[in-house]
Amino acid sequence: MNQQVRLSLLEEGALLFTLLGRTLHGLPDRAFLSELVRQRVFEEIPFLSPDSAEPARKLLMQWTECCEEHLSDGDFENIKAEYTRLFVGFRRVIAPLWESVYFNRDRMVFQQQTFQVRAMYTKYGLEVDAKGHEPDDHLSYELLFIARLFDICAEHLRKGEDALFNENLSDLRSFILCHPLTWVPKWNKLVQKEASTDFYRGYALLVESSLNQSEIILERLSGAALYSKGA
Repeated sequence: MNQQVRLSLLEEGALLFTLLGRTLHGLPDRAFLSELVRQRVFEEIPFLSPDSAEPARKLLMQWTECCEEHLSDGDFENIKAEYTRLFVGFRRVIAPLWESVYFNRDRMVFQQQTFQVRAMYTKYGLEVDAKGHEPDDHLSYELLFIARLFDICAEHLRKGEDALFNENLSDLRSFILCHPLTWVPKWNKLVQKEASTDFYRGYALLVESSLNQSEIILERLSGAALYSKGA
C-alpha cells in the first residue's frame, strides 16, 4: 500500500466520521440536513466498500428522494419528532446515545466508560463542548473524536513522522475496538427495530458499517506501517 493510498483512506475516514458525528451533535439542525438533501451526500459513500455501504446508502437515498429540495417543514418536523422519540424519550429512552448505559442494569450515565473516553480525549488536548451536561461517551463525541484521530494520523503521515503516526494509529484502532464497537451494534439493533424513518435507520447502519470498515482498514494500515518500518 503506497503512501498516497494510505493518505486517501485516512482523509476519507476523517470526512466520513465528521459527517456522522455532526449528524447527532445536538438537536437536528435544519440547515445541515437540508445540505445533505441538496447535495445528495449519500449517493456515494467513500471509505466504505460498496458492499458494506449499500444497505445504509439505499435507505439514506430513499429518504433523500422523498424529501423536497432544502427540506420542507414537514420533512424537518418528522426528523425532529423521530429524534425525540428515539434518543430523548419521555419516561424511557428507546435507543440511548451514551456508551455507559449499555453496561449497567440501571441505564446510568457518567459511569466508568465515560471517564475512560474522557481520558483519551484529554491525551489529545480535547474536551467535550458541553462538559458536565452531556456525558463524554455520547455517540456524537466518540465519532467526532475518531474523525480527529484520522485527521491527526493523516497529518503525521504527510510529515513523515513515523513514530507519531504509529502511536496515533494504535490509539485510533484501540479506541474504536474498546469503545464504540462494544455498544454501537446493540444501539443499531434498537434503531432498526424502533425507527419509523429511513433516515435514522440508514444512519445507524452507516455508523456500524463505518466502524467495522475502520477496523479492517486500520489493521491494513498498521500492517503496512510495520512492513515499511521493517523494510
